[in-house]
Amino acid sequence: MKPIRIELPTEFHVGSVNSYLFTDPEPILVDCGVDTAASWDALLSGLAQYDLTPADIRHIVITHPHVDHFGQAAKIAVLSGGTVWVADLGERWLVDPQKLFGLRADYYRDCFLQQAGIPSEIGQFILTYFADVANSITPVSANSIQTFQVGDWLELGGMKWQVLHMPGHASHQTCFYQPESRQFLSADMLLPITPTPIVERPFANQPRQPALPLFIESLVRCEQLDIDIVYPGHGEPFQNHRQLIQRQRSRILQRKEDALALIQQGYQTAYALMNEMYAHYPPTFRFAGLWMLIGYLDLLLAEQAIVVEMVDGVWHYYVNK
Repeated sequence: MKPIRIELPTEFHVGSVNSYLFTDPEPILVDCGVDTAASWDALLSGLAQYDLTPADIRHIVITHPHVDHFGQAAKIAVLSGGTVWVADLGERWLVDPQKLFGLRADYYRDCFLQQAGIPSEIGQFILTYFADVANSITPVSANSIQTFQVGDWLELGGMKWQVLHMPGHASHQTCFYQPESRQFLSADMLLPITPTPIVERPFANQPRQPALPLFIESLVRCEQLDIDIVYPGHGEPFQNHRQLIQRQRSRILQRKEDALALIQQGYQTAYALMNEMYAHYPPTFRFAGLWMLIGYLDLLLAEQAIVVEMVDGVWHYYVNK
């Protein structure tokens, strides 16, 4: 069967998030929205169209551990006694999200925001946002979780879907591909608007993992898949996935060149570059472009088009001559 889209509201800039319902042979949800009254009401309404309630759900499959995708998982699992399926890569984020969000906030406060040259007042705004998100999450009981691994096959709607690891937007992101029907549950890998490559806390004694280069590698792998229809994490299902990939890749490469041109003009810190490249945003919201900007800089560094030096604890970027 085809997955049934249930659109759930969020308070985030990205807008609504999609939950996908399989009714046969047993009710399964793929992703489940944020934990708010509005999202819960929308889920109840969507399920009711198929004579279901959350108590009927046998499994909740989580594509990646972002709050808009797993926020209601704990509530549904308690009501239904169902299991929460998630890749072993992301299990800890469901069980102990406050701790991991706290560690990410520590990294941002102590390292990343300072190195990017972000002023303290904007940095505090970002950290407060992280804290608000973390405090809104209800952890999922470890007893309710069943993990799967990359390369496994999940049975959804009477068909077997292959688990594919697609990092870039999130290092723990999984997508699900059904080769016979050529259906693709893309999570936030393929979206109408290019997903943000989130800067994540590096592992101990390891360098930061560049997210946008990983995203581009995942785009190549998606491009190679024989897909008829994509079911994205946000927005309506669509076809012609290769056209979307080509368009987004072209946009990334153009914006990368825009960043290089600004560095050539003397904009040397991530903060200065952010203010130029995202001048169309209000100043307090320009940090939304920071993750993408860091991705462009990571691409330029990988190409050796630029070099970076630490000056008074802040990254400074220069054209590589």
